[in-house]
Amino acid sequence: MCNGTKHLQALEESFLAALSILHRQRISFPVSAEQIELLQPSGSASNDATLFIPYNKKAAWATGDLSPTWQADQLSDAKSIFSVAKLLLGLSSPSPRLTLDLPSQQALATYFSESAYSHHLKLCLGISPMTAELGYEIIDAFVRLNKGQEGRDVLESFFGGPMPLPKPGTSPSTIYTDFAQQRARVCGLEGRHGSDGLVQDSENIFRLDSPAILTRLICCRAEVATMLEESCERQWWNTAMDLYDAFLCNTKPISKAERICAFDLYNYRNK
Repeated sequence: MCNGTKHLQALEESFLAALSILHRQRISFPVSAEQIELLQPSGSASNDATLFIPYNKKAAWATGDLSPTWQADQLSDAKSIFSVAKLLLGLSSPSPRLTLDLPSQQALATYFSESAYSHHLKLCLGISPMTAELGYEIIDAFVRLNKGQEGRDVLESFFGGPMPLPKPGTSPSTIYTDFAQQRARVCGLEGRHGSDGLVQDSENIFRLDSPAILTRLICCRAEVATMLEESCERQWWNTAMDLYDAFLCNTKPISKAERICAFDLYNYRNK
C-alpha cells in the first residue's frame, strides 16, 4: 500500500470514528461528495490530502422521521467518498493501461454524475475496457464543462474512431444496431489485448447493450457538434431526437440535451 493510500485510509478511519461518536449521541450527520472535500496542498509532490468538512446544514438531532438504518447509511455514504478518492489516487499512477472492475467503474460513474472536475475526468481516460455507463458519465461531464473537443475525443475512443453520422431516415433500431456492432468490435480488440479475466470477458461485459445509453451518447454528440460549430450539427440533433422519441420519450429528461430533444428547443422538427 503506497503512502498516499495509507494516508487516505487513516483519514477515513478517523472520520468514521468521529461519525460514530456523533451517532452515539443521536446526532444525524449525512455526508456527500459535495459536503466533504479531500484537498491536496497546491504544488505539493506528496499524495497526502487534507480532509475539509465545511458547515453541514443537514446535521441535526436524530428524530423518528429518519430511516431505521440511518446510521449505517451515513457510514456507507462516507465510505463511498473515500472509496472514490482511493480509486482516483490509483488512477493518478503512470500506467499505459488501467483496468478497473465493475463495482469500481460504477462508483466512478455515480461520482461523475454528481460532480465534474476536469482533472479527475482526465485520470479516467486510460481505463480500458470501459463500461458504457462510465463512458457516458465522463462524456456528459466534459459536455457540462463546455469541453466539446474532449467530449468528442472520448466518444471516438469509446467507439474506436469517428462516429459515422447516420443517413436521414435511418430507423432508430438500425442506428442502435450499427453503433452496438461498432462498440462490439472495439470490445473484441480490447479483450484480445488483455491478460486478466475481466479484460478477456470484456466482449460480453462492456458492449453497448442499452438503446437508452446510446441515445444519451448521441445527445452528447449533438451537443458537441453545437459547441464545435460543426456543419453537421442539425443532422446530429435530428438523429438524437429520433432516438429520443424511440427509446426515451416515456422517461423524464435528465440532461440539457434530453430536454432539447423532448421539447424541440431548437425547433428542428419543423424545419
